[in-house]
Amino acid sequence: MASTIRNQEQIAEPVMYRKQHLIPGTEIVTSLPLQVALYFNVLYSCPWFVGCVVALGSKYAALAYHYQFIFVIIYVIMFAVEILRLYLGYEGNLREKVPELAGFWLLTLLQTPLVLFVMANTNTIILPLDAAINVPLLAFLLAQLCLGFRALQLMIGAQAVKFYLSQFAPQDGVEMRSR
Repeated sequence: MASTIRNQEQIAEPVMYRKQHLIPGTEIVTSLPLQVALYFNVLYSCPWFVGCVVALGSKYAALAYHYQFIFVIIYVIMFAVEILRLYLGYEGNLREKVPELAGFWLLTLLQTPLVLFVMANTNTIILPLDAAINVPLLAFLLAQLCLGFRALQLMIGAQAVKFYLSQFAPQDGVEMRSR
């Protein structure tokens, strides 16, 4: 009778108040703020791509020859880096992979000066469309630099804890013999 009363108390107890005994080193360290920023950046990347193509097409004929070449190269690099950066951000954050998240952070660090060059180079034509499409991207990049750095710190710490704990756990197929 006492055991059934105890079982009923456990069922009636709200889930959030139950004690959960987690195994050390198994907690999830995925960064939700970084994931939200990545999600909205993915949604913004298609209009950004179209806006960049329109802006480059509008000012291409008026640019000096060397700036035509430079801007085409910069936009190609930015498009390729953006796709790879967002993929690595999703992979690294959701699957808790440190190399992918570090690659995401480094590519974000690489893309920021390129966006600033497109927006702030006074030797070329700066269209209002350039500012309209690149200011939100720059905000995403700066936010993701900060959030990605923090997520990377937490993930490296959690991976270190898992590594240290794995040294003390018995391994499959290995018997411990006492003498």
